[in-house]
Amino acid sequence: MLTDRIRAVQPSPTLRFTALARQLQAQGKKVVNLAAGEPDFDTPEPIKAAAIKAIQEGFTKYTPTTGIPDLKAAIVSTLARNRGLSYRPEQVMVTCGAKQALFNLFQVLVQPGDEVLIPSPYWVSYPEMVRLAGATPVEVRTEPAEKFRLSAEQVARACTPRTRCLILNSPSNPTGAVLDAGRLKEIARVVQSRNLWVVSDEIYSQLVYGTEAPSIAAVAPEVAPRTLVVDGVSKAYAMTGWRIGYLAGPVDVVEAAGRLQDHSTSNPASISQRAALAALTGDPASIRQMAQEFGKRRDLLVKRLSLIPKISFVEPEGAFYCFVNISATKLKSAVFAERFLQEALVASIPGDGFGWDEYVRFSFTIGREALEEGMNRFEAFIRSLTP
Repeated sequence: MLTDRIRAVQPSPTLRFTALARQLQAQGKKVVNLAAGEPDFDTPEPIKAAAIKAIQEGFTKYTPTTGIPDLKAAIVSTLARNRGLSYRPEQVMVTCGAKQALFNLFQVLVQPGDEVLIPSPYWVSYPEMVRLAGATPVEVRTEPAEKFRLSAEQVARACTPRTRCLILNSPSNPTGAVLDAGRLKEIARVVQSRNLWVVSDEIYSQLVYGTEAPSIAAVAPEVAPRTLVVDGVSKAYAMTGWRIGYLAGPVDVVEAAGRLQDHSTSNPASISQRAALAALTGDPASIRQMAQEFGKRRDLLVKRLSLIPKISFVEPEGAFYCFVNISATKLKSAVFAERFLQEALVASIPGDGFGWDEYVRFSFTIGREALEEGMNRFEAFIRSLTP
């Protein structure tokens, strides 16, 4: 008999549709994959070389559970340089991807009876992680007219005596929405008055287009002692499979998350830690070039979508996703995504997993020629469904 907690957890639609696309590709079909949530770029050569060197040097044993000292020091420097945040190494913890950092935090911050505020649309794993911690996810629905940006008023209205934690994800998956410093300061006032914890998922912070994505812990230092910043190397450094994330925050919370990791995965892979160290301390030129290319792809996608009738979208300001309203087709998002894949050979992610069943998510993590082809097929498919 399975436990109640695991029966309540839904499978990930992002992983499901990505796997379906790969199955069709393996059959020789020319699928345009707008589903994948990872860069199509290869990991930069100096990072791979550092991993090879680690193997050759025999750096293949256990490390401290929360990460090697050199990598922690590099994370401290990176957060100071890129985010304006000041931490000590003992306030930093390395994890098996940013996803584990988030999972660990919910396990140590919330418990049955607690509520966690989740801005919607939301990344598919947030509600499931909260449920696995025994707490209750509370959706805080944002508005397309506000570019899906959370407001302090929405946070305040959603709070109850049981509210324990607020999740922030800026830039956002799936919308690409970015919270500016002004909004973050207003939200911080609610956080402080309600004595909430903030889990700030900043994994896409280096992928922004014509704007900045500040951290709430930097623009509102008064809430920094109750903020846990989560980041990693997966997205900005094209290192999704290396599985290195990290969190930073108050020492007592970081130590508690470390004790949890002691009894779950123990340390992240030693070789991957050396690779991450090379990523954070190396020449950022290749990372800037990748971000610039994503910006060009975003512009292409926005231009093409704006010419397609009967759909709507909000232009993403960060990350590498666009959330597209397909309500005119009268199809539920999972049905739309299934048919779009089978009939047009284009993979997308249905919006129901993000809390919005009238939308689908497109990723612009493929080359511009393939992106053009995907938009050709999308336009033809929409016209076939909405004559």
